[in-house]
Amino acid sequence: MTLELVVQEFKDKVRQNFLALVVDEIVIENADQLKNCSDLLAIGKSYEKDAVAKLAEITAPIMAQEQAARAAWKPTINLIHMAWGRIDDAIIRYHAKIKREADALLLMQMQEQAKKIEEAKETGEVIEQEQAIVAPVTQTVRGNMGSTSIRETFEYRIEDDNAIPRDLCSGDLKKIKAKHQYDKQPIPGVLITVKTHTVSRFN
Repeated sequence: MTLELVVQEFKDKVRQNFLALVVDEIVIENADQLKNCSDLLAIGKSYEKDAVAKLAEITAPIMAQEQAARAAWKPTINLIHMAWGRIDDAIIRYHAKIKREADALLLMQMQEQAKKIEEAKETGEVIEQEQAIVAPVTQTVRGNMGSTSIRETFEYRIEDDNAIPRDLCSGDLKKIKAKHQYDKQPIPGVLITVKTHTVSRFN
């Protein structure tokens, strides 16, 4: 017998022997009705217990199989996660390094260009815009088979609930996050940190 038929058979039994006896509202008016309702309550709870037990007969082996599968796969998944975690960390560190270097060079070039422009104002010399000495470092690394985007997200941790402004409902993280994303200002009582992570995909 299929699962659907087993459930339907049990449901029909409950409807006929229990649910049909339960009206929209039960009002007890005498001792006999009280006894009958007590019996009816016992029947209802017994049916619920039977239904839960029958469900467990089906789900317990499935859950045990799931647990065994998770235990079998967990070491391999952990190894993979550890390995790509090292690559992830190396990419983030190197990207941060070349971005700092490129930004420093571009800033130096901009400062030198600004100085030349100021000097040219006195001499009347025409200064042409210089081509950037280095390309700005983008947030995406493109490989031969895929690409990795380096992203930054904010993490929020309440340090002092009493210091948080009352309009943020004493530590409502959703409101804290929304306010910070709107005005990018520090929030008293909340430690806001930036977490760098990667998102990779195949081409």
